[in-house]
Amino acid sequence: MNTRRNFLKLAGSCIAGLPFVSSCGTNYTLSKEKRPNIIIIYIDDLALGDVGAFGCPDFSTKNIDALAASGIKLTNAYTINVPCSPSRSGMMMGMYTQRFGKNDLSRGVPIPDDKPTMAETLRDAGYITGFVGTEKWDIGRWDQGALDRGFMEMGMHPPRVEGHEYFGGGSSYIGVDGSYLTEVEGRYAVEFIERRGRQDKPFFLYFTPLAVHIPNTEVSKKYLKRLYPDHTGDKYSKRQYLGATLLALDDQIGLVLEKIRELGIQEETLIMFSSDNGGDPKAGSRPSPYRGGKGGANMQWEGNFRMPTIVSFPGTLPAGKSYKGMASTIDFYATAAAAAAAKLPDHCEGKDLLPLLLGDKKPNPDESLFWHTHKVQAARWRDWRILKYRDEKNWRLYDIEKDPAETSDISDKYPDVVKKMSRQYSDWIGQMPEPLAPVKPPQELLEHTVNGNHARRPFGRGWMNVEQWDKIKDDPVQWSEFHVRRRMMQQ
Repeated sequence: MNTRRNFLKLAGSCIAGLPFVSSCGTNYTLSKEKRPNIIIIYIDDLALGDVGAFGCPDFSTKNIDALAASGIKLTNAYTINVPCSPSRSGMMMGMYTQRFGKNDLSRGVPIPDDKPTMAETLRDAGYITGFVGTEKWDIGRWDQGALDRGFMEMGMHPPRVEGHEYFGGGSSYIGVDGSYLTEVEGRYAVEFIERRGRQDKPFFLYFTPLAVHIPNTEVSKKYLKRLYPDHTGDKYSKRQYLGATLLALDDQIGLVLEKIRELGIQEETLIMFSSDNGGDPKAGSRPSPYRGGKGGANMQWEGNFRMPTIVSFPGTLPAGKSYKGMASTIDFYATAAAAAAAKLPDHCEGKDLLPLLLGDKKPNPDESLFWHTHKVQAARWRDWRILKYRDEKNWRLYDIEKDPAETSDISDKYPDVVKKMSRQYSDWIGQMPEPLAPVKPPQELLEHTVNGNHARRPFGRGWMNVEQWDKIKDDPVQWSEFHVRRRMMQQ
């Protein structure tokens, strides 16, 4: 029998015919008794209200919607921290980033060297691990890139027409070879699945494209014309540019899903989809029915934290359902570890979502989530949300189910709720160390980049594996954007 499809044999931890016991101690039976491939799709700046499956009326997200229809929408799911870098760090580590001193964007704050990332845990469990989305790794210090922390191969970022690493100037999406980054990243994701989906070993793909981060004005005109065929003139609104960028991204997700179907591995593949933080109101994003999003005073509101989250596992999870229990992106680690029959590291704080989504386990009605940055303090419990912004001394309270736009502070009406939640918050934040300052790379690397916290990552065409990276990672002439661009322009 195919050892990849025989999950119980691979796991080596159960007797045939008995339910699989996850690393969290929960019993459930996986379809076809196999360890699945695992794909995490982590979008940049995607608001819940900009996805058709979550109620958006004016954008085309047919492939994301199809993913939701094939699985379960998590309608009460959150990013564990904001914005991009702490969100991604918390998801990849399966823990609150405040526990290792990363409260805010604070690029360069390291992830713990003595605690395995999700990629390291899955790699050590026998998975082939691949990363697509070099622009948005955004985790850890300069020497903790994807190939340094558990990924075995990654698609390289084509250098931009102008500019430098991480929005240092010039183009963000357009490569010196004329490529459009969203399409390059989609092609990489499909290539990885094509190569690894035909093999006996299961794979883990972390697909984290730059879209729909600004500048959306760089989107190819063909997407604008498809979405707005009756539009006249060359000027488009910010929301139209956002819609076209999302259409381009949705196309790439469609190619990923098509490749999975082509290989016949739909029922062997667990997909978890979410966003790192809320959308950017300056780019035309709408978090409806919530308010807020990325940046400035917008960042305090629910729309910056509640994410369009989907879990799809055809043949194991039911299709076309919704889950209303509280969840967050740190749950992805525990879910992946359970599906992979890997021991969940002690540092992980998330929960395995599969038994909850299967209905084998009921959600905890008293579960709480907490957030703390230099501007926002917040907590969620039951239908309530408490909030402080900047220097506010008193907590505000909102019934987030009855008042999703957070228009009415009802803290005076429910002082006992505020007291309980504020005590929970104080107990939680009291466990955390002082925030750390970013760690800059050594000068010999810094001088090759504009943003030193993103210093060590390979630019170029095609794929790089960890063995190739280990040979060149200390020589920035081999991999930095400036040098690779110059070589490519001379070709």
